[in-house]
Amino acid sequence: VSAQEIRKENPLQFRFRAKFFPEDVSEELIQDITQKLFFLQVKEGILSDEIYCPPETAVLLGSYAVQAKFGDYNKEVHKPGYLNSERLIPQRVMDQHKLSREQWEERIQVWHAEHSGMLKESAMLEYLKIAQDLEMYGINYFEIKNKKGTDLWLGVDALGLNIYEKDD
Repeated sequence: VSAQEIRKENPLQFRFRAKFFPEDVSEELIQDITQKLFFLQVKEGILSDEIYCPPETAVLLGSYAVQAKFGDYNKEVHKPGYLNSERLIPQRVMDQHKLSREQWEERIQVWHAEHSGMLKESAMLEYLKIAQDLEMYGINYFEIKNKKGTDLWLGVDALGLNIYEKDD
């Protein structure tokens, strides 16, 4: 790559990603930095809908992400709108439920306040503990075709292989 000429307008972007997901994050993710990087990857997977997450769980996960970033909720510091620039809920969930950003923030803020006293590292671990139980957690997808030429996904995880329809 370093010997190739790359135009400044189209820089290459590399992502450091885990390909194997631990079955039990609290047992297998020992170092704080590993836990943080894995938290960021799983969070992005949920927000981009690579990992399906139901609406109620998305709000709870959002509250742990807020605790991990901002620490304890303080109504003097965390005024309405403090989450405006944060991506915390998958767009699919927001579109499904037709709530305003303020209403989503209010729901997340209620849970955020419940996490008072929780360390940022503990909030990330709680996020991952909930995420590891999501149905699509830890699956890597590959595009395949069956004998009829139908486009499918091959899902590979720690438990084996699954085949999914493209629309699913």
